[in-house]
Amino acid sequence: MDSRLFEETVNEIRPQLVELCERFIVKKKIPIEAEDAVQETLFRLWQIRHRLDDYDSIPALAITIAKNVCIDILRRQHTKVIRLHQIDMEDSQQADQRVITHDTCALINQALDELPFTKRRMIEMRSEGLSLDEISNVCNTTKQSTKTMISSARRFLLEKLRKGGLS
Repeated sequence: MDSRLFEETVNEIRPQLVELCERFIVKKKIPIEAEDAVQETLFRLWQIRHRLDDYDSIPALAITIAKNVCIDILRRQHTKVIRLHQIDMEDSQQADQRVITHDTCALINQALDELPFTKRRMIEMRSEGLSLDEISNVCNTTKQSTKTMISSARRFLLEKLRKGGLS
C-alpha cells in the first residue's frame, strides 16, 4: 500500500479509533493517553503498510491493534496507580506507624497480585471512583457480574488482611 492510499484509509478509520480508545480508557478520563493509543495504533499500521493488502479488512485490523494498545496502556497504569507503598507519608508520622503502613501496603499489594487480572482491574477502577456501569462497560460484563466480582475480590483481600499474611 502506498503512502497516499494509507493516508486516505487512516483518515477514514481514525474517528472510530479515537472513539474506541476514549471508551476503552474509561470515558476520556485520560484523554492524552487515548490519543497516544490512537497514535501508537497508526504507527503500528504504518510499520506493516506493505502487508496491509493481505488483510480482508484494514479497519478490523486497526480496531484489534487499538484494543491491544489500550490494554497495554491500562496494564502500565496498573503498575503506576495501585502500588500503595509509593504513597508519600507525612514527615510527622511516627516510625512505627510507617512500618505498619508499609507492611499493610505490602500485604495488600501481594494480595492484589494474587487476584485474576479482571478482578484486580475492577478493584482498581472502583477505587479510582468509577461507577459499576462504567466498569462493566470497560470490562464488557454485566453490572451484576461486575458487582459480584468486585465483592468477591474485596472478600478475598479482607481475608488475606485478617490472616495477616499470604499463602
